[in-house]
Amino acid sequence: MGSCHSKKKIVQQASPALATAAAATTATTTTTNRESIAANKPRDHSDVHRTSPASKSKENTTNYGNIESVSTASLELGGLNIRYASMTKRGYYPEDVSKPNQDAFSHTSNFASQASDAFFAVYDGHGRDGEKCAQYCRDMLPTTLARVVKEMKLELCRAEVDSSKEKDRMFTDMELAKIQVQHACTKSHLMVNAGLREKGDIDDTLSGTTAVSVFVQGRLNRITISNVGDSRAILGRRVSREGKGKMKISSVDGAAAYKAIPLSRDQTPHSKVERKRVRSCGARILSLDQIEGLEPLKLDKKNNDKDNDNDENGGNDHDYEEDFDENDDPPRVWHPTMDYPGTAFTRSLGDALAKELGVIAEPEMVTMELEDGDDIIVLATDGVFEFLTNQSVIDICTKFKDPLGACRAVISEAYQLWLQYELRTDDITIICIFVDGIDKDKHGHSRSHSSYHRATLETSDCITFESKKEDKDESKVIRRSSEIKDMLKESLHQTPTKTSHNNMLFLKTEKSKEEKDMLNHAIKRSLILQNMSEKQLEMIYSAMQPMHVKRGDWIINQGEQGNCLYVAEEGRFEARIVSPGSHHTDEGEKVVHVYEASKEKKCFPCFGELSLLYSSPRAASIVAMTDGKLWSLHRVALKAIMNE
Repeated sequence: MGSCHSKKKIVQQASPALATAAAATTATTTTTNRESIAANKPRDHSDVHRTSPASKSKENTTNYGNIESVSTASLELGGLNIRYASMTKRGYYPEDVSKPNQDAFSHTSNFASQASDAFFAVYDGHGRDGEKCAQYCRDMLPTTLARVVKEMKLELCRAEVDSSKEKDRMFTDMELAKIQVQHACTKSHLMVNAGLREKGDIDDTLSGTTAVSVFVQGRLNRITISNVGDSRAILGRRVSREGKGKMKISSVDGAAAYKAIPLSRDQTPHSKVERKRVRSCGARILSLDQIEGLEPLKLDKKNNDKDNDNDENGGNDHDYEEDFDENDDPPRVWHPTMDYPGTAFTRSLGDALAKELGVIAEPEMVTMELEDGDDIIVLATDGVFEFLTNQSVIDICTKFKDPLGACRAVISEAYQLWLQYELRTDDITIICIFVDGIDKDKHGHSRSHSSYHRATLETSDCITFESKKEDKDESKVIRRSSEIKDMLKESLHQTPTKTSHNNMLFLKTEKSKEEKDMLNHAIKRSLILQNMSEKQLEMIYSAMQPMHVKRGDWIINQGEQGNCLYVAEEGRFEARIVSPGSHHTDEGEKVVHVYEASKEKKCFPCFGELSLLYSSPRAASIVAMTDGKLWSLHRVALKAIMNE
């Protein structure tokens, strides 16, 4: 996650050794055995499932690289029938190959002694003690919220009835109002943050965690999302458009169409609201390059932000230009005179030094009632959304009948995209909830205290997230795409042009419509090639060369110069890191990722894409584990196409 020294520009800031990722992929696969997956432990009369990285099973090691924790179950929650799965995968950091997974997740049934309620959350730690912060919050947030909810109910019961029997009956039937639930969530986050500060064996001075959670009140078909940081919650709603933008439940060609509805927003300095809030606490907002003097501070004559209308500090950094979207050097929160803490988020649990600068632990919340067609709920850390939009995640989930398959597919896709475009990968964690049915007959039979009915008649909070330009979920991908396009132009401009190179365009192979459709499907996923013109795409299809491979063939050799992108049409391929001195043997090799091509699933993975950006030694090897078929595109052919 976004600590002070993470997420630098993918090439410009890389060392010569790491910038050799022309390539297949740049990951390794060491999984730490820090602790086992915690068993179901009844705590505070709730079934709390606590999860942290554990030893890999043979299946997971073989098929999914360094998957560390997997869990799946089904629940009947009053009027809701759900199935859920959760999964986390450790990232790869070349500067620290043994870095532990700093993500965590939790799911709690029988929440606050209520069989119809449940609580789910994901946590993304950062800093030196990031994994400890995430694990502490994983353990304490569910139990703290459960305790606060029970105390609120008991207090209401005592105020209304005298007999113990009546109190017990009222407690069982009671449902807190929206405002009461949100108050309980806020109080619990602040309590956990305070407890983390007092935890003697965890240093949260410059370490902390994000947290996004969903509190499910099954008898009311209601969910409350609480978010601190830049992990995300999204809803997959089954819809079709009729008339003037009206949405109605239906299916399209026998298959449901789904719209991704954001239930949270990224709390980062990219948000004008958050930027203004932390500045009011005295924080500076600058990128890391600006702090280090690598990028200039340009005066913003237009002063479009207007954050400094009532600035008591005389403007200072408020008068500077704030176009932070051009590269992967995000705006960060800094002390007004010192170079700390450098957080790329504006809310978190922990990060004690940043609290005085407005990096608060108070969550933003959304409460809504689930309706027919609200079929998918996803909680995921920011590693999922670096290259995937909310809609892309929901689209992947809809292809699967079980939530575990959806989790695996999202993590695999996100991890693969990290390997295509970065010199590292982030830790990646997801909880996927499938809502199989909403029983309206069970809705409303329980006692709702105070103004619940008035509260739920209000417009759903999540609607407000959709209309804000600054909160578009595509923003990260847009920034990444823009950066990669600029790098491609610069790289191809530096590629030497020779007559023999241009002759590569004449190495054309005719493609069938099926082959073109397959290549088009693969290229749509490429940030480098997806925005080519129709003419350029046709030339790319013609220039791509078929390769038939046998099991055991080494497609890419680590350390060799890379010049080609590969699209897999058929077969299974492993990305491996070879230890120094080892060559083409199983000894000393680590499987970091598996690429599986499937016509049936319309899955055609790409690898070696960074070689289109710059020619340099491959950072990993690719080995065919089955017979298969590939298509290759040489970077010189791409330059000739782009110069046409």
